[in-house]
Amino acid sequence: MTHPPLGTPRALPLSSALLCLAPLFPAITGQALAADPPDAPAAVELAPVTVEARQWKEDVRRTPGSVEVLTPQEQDSPLSGGLAVVAKRSPNVRIEQSSVQTRIVVRGMTGADTTLQDPLGFFVNDVALPHGATQAPRLPDPAALEILKGPQGSLYGRNTEAGAVKAASADPTWTPSGWASLSTGFQDGPDGWRPTVTATGRVSGPLGGDSVAGSLAFRAEDAKGTGLNRFDGSRNGAETGRWTLSGGLEARPDDDTDIRLKSIVERAELGKARLRYLSGPHATGRFITSYDTPSWDDSTSAVQSLRIDRRGDGFDLTSVTGWTHYRRDFQMDLDGTPLPTLPTLSAHRDDALSQEIRLTSADPRARLRWLAGLYAHREWTRLDFRIGTPRVRRETAIDQTGLAGFGQVEAGLTDALRLGLGGRLEWIGQSGRQTLSGAAGHAVYGQDLRHTTLLPRVSLSYEAGPGATLYASYARGYLPGGYNYGTAVSRDTLAYAPEHSWTAEAGVKGRFAGGRGEAGLAVFHTRTTDKQILDLVPGGTQKVSNAAEAEILGAELSLTGRLSERWTLFGSGGLQRAKATAYAVTVSRNGVLVPADLSGNRLPMAAHATYALSVHYDEGERGWFGQLGVNGSGPYFFDSENTLRQSAFALVDAEIGYRFAAVELALWAGNLFDRNVHARAVRAPLGVLAEDGAAREVGLRVRAAW
Repeated sequence: MTHPPLGTPRALPLSSALLCLAPLFPAITGQALAADPPDAPAAVELAPVTVEARQWKEDVRRTPGSVEVLTPQEQDSPLSGGLAVVAKRSPNVRIEQSSVQTRIVVRGMTGADTTLQDPLGFFVNDVALPHGATQAPRLPDPAALEILKGPQGSLYGRNTEAGAVKAASADPTWTPSGWASLSTGFQDGPDGWRPTVTATGRVSGPLGGDSVAGSLAFRAEDAKGTGLNRFDGSRNGAETGRWTLSGGLEARPDDDTDIRLKSIVERAELGKARLRYLSGPHATGRFITSYDTPSWDDSTSAVQSLRIDRRGDGFDLTSVTGWTHYRRDFQMDLDGTPLPTLPTLSAHRDDALSQEIRLTSADPRARLRWLAGLYAHREWTRLDFRIGTPRVRRETAIDQTGLAGFGQVEAGLTDALRLGLGGRLEWIGQSGRQTLSGAAGHAVYGQDLRHTTLLPRVSLSYEAGPGATLYASYARGYLPGGYNYGTAVSRDTLAYAPEHSWTAEAGVKGRFAGGRGEAGLAVFHTRTTDKQILDLVPGGTQKVSNAAEAEILGAELSLTGRLSERWTLFGSGGLQRAKATAYAVTVSRNGVLVPADLSGNRLPMAAHATYALSVHYDEGERGWFGQLGVNGSGPYFFDSENTLRQSAFALVDAEIGYRFAAVELALWAGNLFDRNVHARAVRAPLGVLAEDGAAREVGLRVRAAW
């Protein structure tokens, strides 16, 4: 289906647009939260929000860019849905949580499908995850999660072209404390309700005197899933088994030194019989598959972080040492039918070591703030991928080394006007080798990649008053080159080069109604060149080419209001036009390779509009609490050819509970009206394959704290 492009409004000069918005901002948002009458109780202000988006602590309103924060309570709720909570909070975001991959699509920016790198960086306890959200553990004891939109390469480097997500486990407490939670529920499957259970808990406190504290947390999840295999009647094709351990130690050897060691280990055992046919002779109903081969997906992810903060005279020193380990093994029915084909097998190992050192000016109120740092990493990736009938095997070894220097300066030109300059010079060297074996013979080939990239950023911010800040920024982003582990057949089809983009953003954010309301408005424009895309080559295999260009234009609005001491309202909305401006590719039509021009097509997973609205009620330490939320999206496509379309949808979640001081009980329901939103869709020789999204789920949660 073809969709007409959004109309293009006349553009105002950036400075004029911002100055026009400034006086209107509190006036527009202030209507939602009128001032209290004289006899009303004192206003309840929103709590201040401190972030480290720019690698130093500051109020989120001072950050010249789009930064959204999720509280630990929002992440820990059974309604969060894992990473799906990001899309429930942040506009212009879509999530793919499928049996093939996990990725967060921010502002329409995606990598080539199933490649190892993603344009959205993911950090856990200050350590970068090489494979992004795919290897991100589900934290049992989360701290605040920061969502940084727009290029973040000037400070964070590789894989942050679209932005970054900064997750962290909670720091140990210095007084004994603990909590435990048990959530039981049922998912609405094709033949009845299927049970789920999740248990979490944490203990923390001092370990010896007042200089060392520790914490230990766990999360265990078991869900039978909603899958039903009509081939053999099995019901375990979509099951989930996952456990996570999180430990932390914090030492304070003196008043000026903090040492934090954090360790997270997760093991997941998942059913991988989740894709079904929507069309063709093997089409089935929702959650029903027809696999003749056992399909499973086992993974282990570990993140170790050692952070040392030392406060000195005039500057602070921060050192972050990280190690990540990721292992994934799976077996999957190749065609999703009872036809006699060999299963796809994969064994994936990845280990990475990293070291970062930062020096930061000590006074956060100084007219001039600065930061300088060095970063180095080593990564080792091994992949053994077997596919097809007859079998084709590709064994790939990738070794990577990276070095970078970065810095930023923010200067107060006046009491209200601040200029920020930042940049990063990053070098990445990679060596990739692949062994291809099959019925046609045996081949060994390889290629080395060396890239040096400069990632500048400039920003300007203006405090228009005590409650509003205007800002504008311009930054370069990039996604490193890499290796085609799954379909390469020669040296020429093995490697691909980096892609680059420039993003301009302007916005206004601040508080109003005496601190009871907070809102943000941003507009952005991104132009991507040498975009990485999948392209077919003779023989029916694929390569990754830097052969496309894209343009994305959009706007985002968010609003949080404390309506009273007990009622809180949140809303957000996003509009975007994300399209390919130059996209020449080879496609298969009726088994024949033909050239196609996809210029003007919408980018995958990029809805024109998204929205969220929720209301929360809480009587405090003792009494009732609850929430009701809806998040929705306009239609979008799963493929670059714009033939596989997800229709518009709205998902509704609800929770109601009662708190008895240290114990609380809650009844909750996710996807209340059982709307089916596909997690993934692809076109195959026998029809369209799709994976169904989360089913309706209802449950009961009990939580106790001490």
